[in-house]
Amino acid sequence: MVELKEVHITDIEEFDSVDVVSVLIADGDKVEIDQPLFTIESEKAMMDFPSPFTGVINKITVTEGSQVKDGDTLAIIEVQSDEIATSATKKQGKDNSSKHEQQLDQSTDEKKIEKYIDKSLEAHHLQSASIQVNPANYASPSVHEYARELGVDLSHVQGSGRQNRITIEDVQDYVRKNVGPASNENLKIPSSKRLKLMDFSSFGETESIELTKIQKITAKNMQASWQSIPHVTHFEQVDVTLLEQHRKQLSEELKNKEIKLTPLAFVVKAMVAALKQYPQFNSSLDTAAEKLILKKYFHIGIAVDTPQGLLVPVLRDVDKKTITQVATELVEISSLARERKLSHKQMSGACMTISSLGILGGRAFTPIINPPEVAVLGVSKMIIRDKVTDKGVEQQKLLPLSLSYDHRVINGADAARFCTYLKNVLEDIWKLIL
Repeated sequence: MVELKEVHITDIEEFDSVDVVSVLIADGDKVEIDQPLFTIESEKAMMDFPSPFTGVINKITVTEGSQVKDGDTLAIIEVQSDEIATSATKKQGKDNSSKHEQQLDQSTDEKKIEKYIDKSLEAHHLQSASIQVNPANYASPSVHEYARELGVDLSHVQGSGRQNRITIEDVQDYVRKNVGPASNENLKIPSSKRLKLMDFSSFGETESIELTKIQKITAKNMQASWQSIPHVTHFEQVDVTLLEQHRKQLSEELKNKEIKLTPLAFVVKAMVAALKQYPQFNSSLDTAAEKLILKKYFHIGIAVDTPQGLLVPVLRDVDKKTITQVATELVEISSLARERKLSHKQMSGACMTISSLGILGGRAFTPIINPPEVAVLGVSKMIIRDKVTDKGVEQQKLLPLSLSYDHRVINGADAARFCTYLKNVLEDIWKLIL
């Protein structure tokens, strides 16, 4: 006996919706359990959605480019009765485990919310009388961590997700509306007085382009970071003439292995050495508990420019890897980022981020810190100039660095020492090798 079973999208509560990028099957196709049916895209990554049944595709209810929410139907599959029993048996264990974890997650989150009630009000000078408390709201652990770094008490945040679930956007919106030296009422701008963009078509031809999800979330995160963290930027130039000679020599040796060795690989290793020397840079500020969390691991985020926007994959345990291994992984994660195939784990857990403009140009810039990190290193285009020495005129290569740091955690002297140490390591290649 054949039954029609609907395939619903699930486990995307963290996002209001996701995009259907690719439809991998067609009506009439035979599919197996866990066979990819669709490729879906969230703000953070691209992933395949598997089939929960073995059967034949009766109808596809979405198209490429569609937006779907948790619980929406993606397709209808014709399933034999005995296959339904088999599918149910295989998935029951997974579903029970998932349900149990969800209950634990929600219970833990509610306890965390109660624990942090009233702590952030004093830190941000909020008027508690005008704030509505929502203890029943809940959020994912990642949202809790993000809120703690900004000093936001989630019991005062209204969730906009399914079942009032609090999202990162809700936390950011709360910060914009409530955090600051002025009162809540002064921070609220009436809709009638909000700036309305002028009609540029009156001056000539225009075109309106929809922002990608990555661009939207990056814009909100960067704005929240700039508004909540006191940024200071320290600039430095490093003489990498000897390093470049050594890099080119190694590059020739690695050609047969098809390994691309760029200056960035050396910067990554040098920054880990500096983080070990100055551990306050390898930390996160817990504003609610008024503590500094020092990390004993060394994961480095690498900002990658993609057609969809900026993504930051993470190189893990860099202190345990050689220059060659770092160079290989840099190529791999950059490719995955541009193909939108990074997993959540590959984009989380960074201790500090490097934003490299490579050969694009520029002498210096102010990179914005990626919370909960306390610093970010910017690398600009290498400067080549002639230098007069006792041996005559020689070519000197200078690498501009821009270190932005959280002034609540790091002071100017700390930043100067960090950059000086980083400069010394990069200028003395033996320190890198040894």
